[in-house]
Amino acid sequence: MRHGSSGAAAVALSLIAALALGACSSGGDDRYAAEVVRPGEVIERVSAPGVVQAAGQADLKAPAAARVERLAVKDGQRVQGGQLVAQLSSEQVDDQVKQAQAAVDAASSLGGVAPTLPTGPALSAFQQVQSQVTTASAAVIDALRSALPLLPQPQRRRLQARIDRAQVRVAELQRQADQAARQAAAAASVQAASLQRSLEAAAAAQLAQAQLALELAEDQQQRLTLRAPLAGTVQLGRTATGSGVTVPSLPGGLPEGAEQALQGLGVGGGGAQGQAGPPLRVGSEVAAGQTVATVFDTSDLLVAAEVDETDIALVRPGQPSRVELDAFPAASFGATVRRVAVAPVAGQSAAGGVTYQVDLVLGEADGPGRPVPRVGMTATAAIEVRRAVGRLSVAGSALVGRAGGQAVFVVERGKVRLRPVQVAADGEDRVAIAAGLREGERVVSRGAERLRDGQDWPGA
Repeated sequence: MRHGSSGAAAVALSLIAALALGACSSGGDDRYAAEVVRPGEVIERVSAPGVVQAAGQADLKAPAAARVERLAVKDGQRVQGGQLVAQLSSEQVDDQVKQAQAAVDAASSLGGVAPTLPTGPALSAFQQVQSQVTTASAAVIDALRSALPLLPQPQRRRLQARIDRAQVRVAELQRQADQAARQAAAAASVQAASLQRSLEAAAAAQLAQAQLALELAEDQQQRLTLRAPLAGTVQLGRTATGSGVTVPSLPGGLPEGAEQALQGLGVGGGGAQGQAGPPLRVGSEVAAGQTVATVFDTSDLLVAAEVDETDIALVRPGQPSRVELDAFPAASFGATVRRVAVAPVAGQSAAGGVTYQVDLVLGEADGPGRPVPRVGMTATAAIEVRRAVGRLSVAGSALVGRAGGQAVFVVERGKVRLRPVQVAADGEDRVAIAAGLREGERVVSRGAERLRDGQDWPGA
């Protein structure tokens, strides 16, 4: 629109335009229409479905089959990072610690006895203790590893790294013990002092291996104390129904208590739980991997939107957006893009391609009342990716696809001429043109798909 013209001049121009259009309308085909190219504002948005999420969320899961000994918080209570949420107890984990402690005691006693025994009994005693230590270590490590898939990702990575380091160290210590025993046997017929040194080295390796197994077992015991990793609101887990916990096959010949310890760390469906059941309470039994409580940081709410691969190149952090929630059809929320994922979401989109997650920070609502979004609500985000102000614009229906790009039909002296254009922004019903048109030209806005270059203009 032009600005600054007087009222009289505007009326005169309107009358002239109306007369001109009336004169041109006679005999025209109403399947076609044209419009004058004028500057305007065009906003291009990308639409993406999504879901409301908390700014932070942490699931506190049982590291083993256990019993809720104490609940230090109530459902819906605010907590601070590091605050005690629940204390679990597990007879199986306690038995596992006892088993590992017994291996440490056996290895400690061997260090003082084996060097004073004759060669045969000393080696026999060493082999018996070595079997106990190795079996205890393997049971602890295998049990911890079998529970890894049930733990939250950050906790799983830390425990995985710890287990991997422990397993490498156990193997090295076992190798040292075996090597020292072989050296002792070879030196038995040569020199008694050499035998004594070798047995002492073997006993020391055994003790270190047993102590490492005890350390892992005690760490498992400590993880029965569940603390909030972040500040937020607590939602207690629900009583599991039909957990279907399964236990891996047990190795033969485990020391006393090892089978119970491994049973306590069994894997299977224990992580699944009925979300509609009653909240956990003191005395409730929980399976390995079952969620005891979840902490939600709702200081900020996010919308996790899935943007199609054909649009993701246009989306960048900081872009403004509007979000609509199915729960509040009369309101819309301001939002800002916070993060654009590098890798696509697992699986294919409905169109057969891939999508990328885009996180938006949800702002205030525009609309009646003060709607309060909740975690899990379904959302649709309209992300503003391009805005063209003061650019020439035409109706979106004016664009026709041609080899090499977009084009429009321009009405010139009673004929239509196909002209390539560059698009600056593609709005909902208007398109901003970066190059290819001049202000005041007439372009075909209806029926362009039925025209060919150079033909007579059939419209009014």
